[in-house]
Amino acid sequence: MTVTETEYGLKLSRNSFAPGTYTFTADNTGKVAHALEIEGPGMPEAKTKTIQGGEKAEVTVTLKKGSYELYCPVGNHKGLGMEQRIEVG
Repeated sequence: MTVTETEYGLKLSRNSFAPGTYTFTADNTGKVAHALEIEGPGMPEAKTKTIQGGEKAEVTVTLKKGSYELYCPVGNHKGLGMEQRIEVG
C-alpha cells in the first residue's frame, strides 16, 4: 500500500480496505521533509520516521473495522491538506 506524499497532499494507491494487517509505504515525491502517521480506533501510535524528498519509509499496522486518519505530522502539513480518511470494514 503506497501513500504518495507531495506538497501538500496524500494520494493512496487503494481506497478499499478490509480488516487486516497492512504495510503502508510513504513515498515522498516532494521537495520538503514529510512523514506518515495513522490514527484510528484502539490503535497505538503508528508513524514513519521523517523522510526527505525522494525517500521512502514504512509503517505496518493492523486495521480493525472503523474510520482511520492518515496524515503528515510534520509542521502544519496536515492543515495544508496532507490528510486522508479511510473506512475499514
